[in-house]
Amino acid sequence: MKDEILKTSEAAKELKTTPRTVAYLISKGELKGRKVGRGYRTTRSAVLDYINSPEQTHDANKDNLNGGRLCQSNNETEYGTVISLHRQGRELENLLAQKTRSKRRSCMTN
Repeated sequence: MKDEILKTSEAAKELKTTPRTVAYLISKGELKGRKVGRGYRTTRSAVLDYINSPEQTHDANKDNLNGGRLCQSNNETEYGTVISLHRQGRELENLLAQKTRSKRRSCMTN
């Protein structure tokens, strides 16, 4: 018996997710499938293997997924990232801004 070929929309219904997620899983190699033209195709047995795989039965809040933290934080921004480039731009603008004296002089003459 031949295995039924599924489009991403059909596989998404089986997995209870979106076609975009199915395409992502196939592109990352987590779900067996191939790119055909502009879309992806997979088989019913590949979808069932993915559902029954031990990798998919882990706890979503395991500590080892993100180093023991339950949420991501941007407090530990590394230099060279997009956020630090914005910060770098602000700091550079502050350094290049024209300095004014703290006490402004009056332009009126006596």
